[in-house]
Amino acid sequence: MRQERIFFGILFAAIALLALIIMRPFLTYIVLAGLLTYILFPVYHFILRNTGRPQLSSALSIVLALLLMILPSVYLVTELVQQVQGAYNTFQAGGAIQSIGDRLSGLIGNRVDFEEELNTAFEEIRKSILGLAPNILGSVTELVLGLFIMFFVMFYCFREGRGFVAHLKELLPLDAKLKESLFYEIRTVTQAVLYGQVMTAVIQGALGGFGLLVFGVPNSLFWGAIMIVTALLPVLGTPIIWVPAAVGLILDGNVARGVGLLIYGSTIVMNIDNFIRPRLVSGRTKVHPVLILIGVLGGLRIFGFIGMLIGPLILALLVALIKFWEEAYLRRQPPIETTPRAL
Repeated sequence: MRQERIFFGILFAAIALLALIIMRPFLTYIVLAGLLTYILFPVYHFILRNTGRPQLSSALSIVLALLLMILPSVYLVTELVQQVQGAYNTFQAGGAIQSIGDRLSGLIGNRVDFEEELNTAFEEIRKSILGLAPNILGSVTELVLGLFIMFFVMFYCFREGRGFVAHLKELLPLDAKLKESLFYEIRTVTQAVLYGQVMTAVIQGALGGFGLLVFGVPNSLFWGAIMIVTALLPVLGTPIIWVPAAVGLILDGNVARGVGLLIYGSTIVMNIDNFIRPRLVSGRTKVHPVLILIGVLGGLRIFGFIGMLIGPLILALLVALIKFWEEAYLRRQPPIETTPRAL
């Protein structure tokens, strides 16, 4: 019996590795399919209640994802890539970098090549954004094939998501109440990351970019995209972009526009998360800022652009599993009573 288990374990590991190698070229699209399915599942469930037809509901949900998320994203990335060079040139030509470097040098008594350091950092950001171009603009065939796989996976995830989750619960060697408690922890932390952090950051960045556009800041789309990233990072937030932009407008003589941007940023952009986040996730669902910071930066470094989503999610899920283990096995607390949900 032991030899059979060892043989099966080796065979399973080998087949799983080969499967991962096969999926690797389209792994980003598969992960996006899973994330979009989870985000849009309430929409699918609403359509299904009104139509009663799973296939039609899946197809309509995919059409909505295509019209409201995929096509706008392709357009925005296309425009974003075009604005990168303009923002880079403006950043270099402003002269403020050299002035800051000179002042720092005078304060500490040593020459600080602040301009070179910031240019290096900005160049890395520029390369990261331009790295999106091959996926979006470079190979049309690869893009079409990847989107086809993504929509194909989404179609069956919508239709069979409940069945898959139910089957996965059956396979787990846990008590029924422990299974519900485990999936409750996973579900709440996933909602906290995707809805409470990622979607809130996207909305904040979009509002910030809109404000830059309204008040006449060049390359507003580029800086809006940067604000989406900074909104995910604790402490920094969106002010790291719109405050210097407003100050720059004031120093250039555009006092009214600069003050208007400061008022807009401090009243709308900075406070919108306090209005949105409680409505997207429950009050008890919280993710520590350290996890978000390490997850975003580490995910970007290891997985690329998609790592901004899956990095914090992986770390948050790890903490959820640790919490479940502590409560279920170490403290022996009774499992959380939950109402079964779809996903």
